[in-house]
Amino acid sequence: MERPINNNHVNSSVDADFSELMDFSYDMAKKLLPFLARRRIPLTPENYHLFYDYFLGSNPELTRQLNEALQKESLFTPAVSNRIYKTFYEIDSEHVKVLTQMGEQIETISTSLEENLGQSLDSTGRFQHFLNDSVSQIEHGQLRAEEMKRLVDSLLSETKNALDSQSALADLMEASNKVIVALTEELKDKTRQANIDDLTQLYNRRFMKQRFGELIHEFSVGGFKSLSMAIFDLDRFKTINDTWGHSVGDKVLVITSKIIKSFAGDYHVACRYGGEEFVILFVGLEETEVESLTESIRKKLEETQITIRGENIPVTISAGISYYVPGEDEIAFITRADKALYEAKAAGRNQVKVARE
Repeated sequence: MERPINNNHVNSSVDADFSELMDFSYDMAKKLLPFLARRRIPLTPENYHLFYDYFLGSNPELTRQLNEALQKESLFTPAVSNRIYKTFYEIDSEHVKVLTQMGEQIETISTSLEENLGQSLDSTGRFQHFLNDSVSQIEHGQLRAEEMKRLVDSLLSETKNALDSQSALADLMEASNKVIVALTEELKDKTRQANIDDLTQLYNRRFMKQRFGELIHEFSVGGFKSLSMAIFDLDRFKTINDTWGHSVGDKVLVITSKIIKSFAGDYHVACRYGGEEFVILFVGLEETEVESLTESIRKKLEETQITIRGENIPVTISAGISYYVPGEDEIAFITRADKALYEAKAAGRNQVKVARE
């Protein structure tokens, strides 16, 4: 008799949560739809998604880019919408594959659980009905000795069936949970892979752009005291490729990335920015610490022996540093570091230059 009470409690809880969600969605729609109409923004799924999160305020960098687009663009065209949407929501084919697989398996699991739960409830109901009839017969003294024996045998049989049904449901739920956990871990792994450069195992440029927006927001609300950037570029890397081949060039990139990662650690963001360029976003360090770490990376690579077929290959790197100025965007921040890198190259390479205000 406990089952109906629990089901009603669960259903009322779900209904309450659903009602609350519907009220919230309706309130958001009342704000969002007039907003889009006033600005002549087409009501597409992408635009609704963008501006739903805009009103939700869950992504400061998205909010900033949308505000900038609304100020600069006379019309919020599909091209503008697609550009911003791809920046924040585009999912690669591997993610789509895993998400589709997850959806299909969860649907299968849900169907199996529903069927087994129904069977389990039917079994429990039959067992309860059998017990009630048996108790009634015993209470009214309607059973002879042989009938009592048959009743006890039936009771044992029905008890076993009920227990088997409950055990099967428990086994299915345990197996289903393992499948969902495995799929979730696979999705996390695909997400990690999407953010990692295959060759160097550093973060890729896409992840750096995403993390940059998050760090800007954290810095603006006082999460840490400073944000700095160092851009590195291997000196005469084309000559290495032309002379020794791309496999040797790849080896140099891997060695360089390991050195950069060893100094950046897990706290600072080290990425392969493109080709032979690398970037570190330093979080919360004093200027002297940033310059010391950057110089240490330059010196460590210069001192590293890279030997191919018995011959040492001299490898050096140049770097430019910039310190984040509150209010500036990513482009200005990177441009100043890139300018300092150019100065290091022009001054003879294998050195570090700092962008000053």
